Parts: sequence; C-alpha cells; structure tokens
Amino acid sequence: MSMSQAAIAAIGGVLVIYAVKVMSKPKYAVSPRISLKARILNIILSPLAYFQVSPVFKPLKLSSLEKQASQGVRGLKDFGDECYKGPYEETMDMVNEGGYSPIGKAAAHDFFLRRLMAKLRLQDHLSKPSISPCLTKPIRDPIFVVGLPRTGTTYLHRLLSLDPHARAPKTYELFDPVPRYPDDLVKDKKKRIKFVQDAIDQLLMVVPHFAAIHEVGASLPEECMMSLGCDIPMLFATFHVLIKKPYTSFNWDCSQGYKNYRRVLQLLQHQAEVEGDTDLMDKRWTLKCPVHLGLLKYLSQGFPDARIVWTHRDATQAVGSLCSFVRATQDMHEGGDIRLDELGRDVLNFAKEWIERADTFFKENSDKKHPRSNVMYTELISDPVLTVKKLYAEVGYDFTPEYEGRLKTYIDENNKEREKLKKKGGKKLHSYDVKDFGLKEEAIEEQFEWYKKKFFTAK
Repeated sequence: MSMSQAAIAAIGGVLVIYAVKVMSKPKYAVSPRISLKARILNIILSPLAYFQVSPVFKPLKLSSLEKQASQGVRGLKDFGDECYKGPYEETMDMVNEGGYSPIGKAAAHDFFLRRLMAKLRLQDHLSKPSISPCLTKPIRDPIFVVGLPRTGTTYLHRLLSLDPHARAPKTYELFDPVPRYPDDLVKDKKKRIKFVQDAIDQLLMVVPHFAAIHEVGASLPEECMMSLGCDIPMLFATFHVLIKKPYTSFNWDCSQGYKNYRRVLQLLQHQAEVEGDTDLMDKRWTLKCPVHLGLLKYLSQGFPDARIVWTHRDATQAVGSLCSFVRATQDMHEGGDIRLDELGRDVLNFAKEWIERADTFFKENSDKKHPRSNVMYTELISDPVLTVKKLYAEVGYDFTPEYEGRLKTYIDENNKEREKLKKKGGKKLHSYDVKDFGLKEEAIEEQFEWYKKKFFTAK
C-alpha cells in the first residue's frame, strides 16, 4: 500500500469512528457550543489540565483557595463570618465531579478565588475606624426585582434604575466594592471597570451567543448575585451544577449572606458621600436577581423594609428560555456532552421549587411588611411606562414627570436600536423550544396550572 493510499485509509477510518460516535450518541446529548478559538485553547490546555501543572487545574479545595486568596491580598486572613464555608465546599465538590473543560476549570477556579479575595478585602476595609460607621447608615426603602430568570427581570431593572431618585449597582462595583487606589478615585474606577470588562470579553470569546441571551457590561446595572456570590456561590460558573439532583443547594441557610450584602450597599453609599457624588448620594437602591425568588425569607431578614416586585411569564416560555440560558452556562464550562433532557428536568424542578417558595413567602407575609407588585411579562413588553406607573403606585413610590420622560426616551432609543440590529442582520434573537430539552408543553402547563390560575386568569 502506497503512502497516499495509507493516508486515505487513515482518514476514512477517522471518519468512520466519528460517524459511529455521532450515531451512538443519546438522543439529547449535544456538544458544548463554543467558539473555534475556545476549542483550540481547550486542546492546547488539555495536557496542562490532565497533569495539573497549575493550581487552576487542580481539584478545588477551600483551604487551598483561602490561602491563595490571602496571598493575593497582601496576607489578609480574616474572612469574617464562616457562613460561606458550607456552600463553598459543597459547590467545589460538585464542580470537581462535573467534567469541566480546561477553560471551565480555570473559570471556576477564578470565580471562587476572586470572590474570596473580595470577601477578605471587604472585611478588612469595613474594620477601619474611618469606614465602619457607614454600617449604621440605613438602606432606605430598597426595591428588589425578583422572578424566574428570563421573565423580564433585567429589562424591568434597567427601567427602574432610570428614576432620578434611584440607584442601581454596577457590575464592577459589585464585583469588588473596595477601592484599590483610594487616593485617585478616577484612576481606581477606570482600573476596576477595565478589569471586569476584560473578564466579560473573555467570557464572550468562549460563548459569543451568550450576548444574545443576557446583556452584560462592567458599567451596566447588574444583579445582586455578583456580590452575594461571596457567600452564596450560585453564579455562571456553578449555576448548572447547583440545580442538579440531589438539589442540596436548595437547603442552604442564606441569612448571613444577605446581611453581608447589605454591608456592601452601605459601603457603596458611603463612597458616594466621600466622593461628593450628587448623582448617587441619598438615593434608594433598585436591585435585582432572579435567585432572590426562592430566598425571599433570607432577603427579608437582611432588608426588612424591602419593596418586592415579582415578574411573571407564561410557564412554558419561561422554562424554555431558562433552559437555553442554563445551556449557555454549560457551554462555557463543560468538557463533554451536555444532556439536554437532564438539563430540562433540573430547570423544571428549579422553576417549580422557586415559584412555590415565593408563593409561600407572600402568603406568610403581609403587604404591610413588604409592599409588593406583580408584573406580567406581556404587559411590561407591550406598555412599559404604564407598567412601571402601576408598579410605583403599588409599592408607594412617587412617579415623577422627570422619570416618565427618561423612561420614554430610553424605550424609544432601545426600540430604534433593536430595529437597526434586525435590519443589519446583526444580533440574533434568542430562540428556544422546550422540546429540545426533553420537555412537553402540556406537562409544563399541568404542573403550573395553579400558578396560571392565580396570577394570569384575572389578567
């Protein structure tokens, strides 16, 4: 056999093996969707990950990461309370068993390390006599947007943050609230924004399609989990493993985590006062996180005077969209096939659990304790100004002409931008189908029938 014939035979053999492998895949098994650059990077890093030549590729261990975090912040060792230890150790065990890719392992390591470093820096900063008095300042009448992911929470949060009397935390502020250059705040802000934006750009390099699912940016209003992650490690790198069987993360005690988050917001208030930033001083907080929905009893403990807005969407649409979102987080981190049917099962279970928890919370707590509003996704999209106006009336906020003008300007500009993107064939619309995840619409409707009757029938 000549060399050319041998080469052809070898290529044919590879193609046969590949075809057999593809044909033998379970029905709902799919490969992670990542960029070509990310695939090449995973191949290059595979030997390093296999031989664990760097700490980022070693199995996650809390004690080891605590030491690395301490070294990264000039030897600080006081993490404050220890409420984070149980959830961190449990989550690390799940990640270690999760079959993460080399990029996924590095991302998970970085997530835990950065959150521990932020925790150390925050504890040290708040212990200073010049800073600690800020912890006596109230968080005045904050409003929390809660609801299943993909029910309009981000859009509503952006609208509420436009109120001239409100303030929403930015991604870079939540990621690391302690200034690194306290003597040059302009430089400090630029440095922190650049660091976080670089990290976001790296994420989008791996999974470019994530931008069509969830808008992220260092200077954009962001959800509370970016800060709560210091105690409750339920973020992009871990969310998909935490909602898997046996669902042990559902039983975490998150009370101290919310109290610690309150301290972060108090520090951010203090910074605005020190800087004399009139755009941020004396403003109430507009906050958002879908995960709050199942943790409202802990939120109530940390923020006893909170206003709460619950966003609602047709269950089939919400579950399908959430499945697509969770798959994107798996795309970022998984090293092997993703089982879409298992993902669908776990997302459905998560959605049921979180909605039932929220319903129980509101049954047990009166409107007087937590003024509240229910927002329908369809109404929010069709008439956002009227939706916000009704919401304000229900939670006791003043809806001013200035705010209404800002809303209309933002909505008009946002609609024009979306039309431009459509015409240019740019950013693709987020599409999904519950059938792709082994779910049946009628089964979802049946399990959420009580929810539909309670929140949608009268609408």
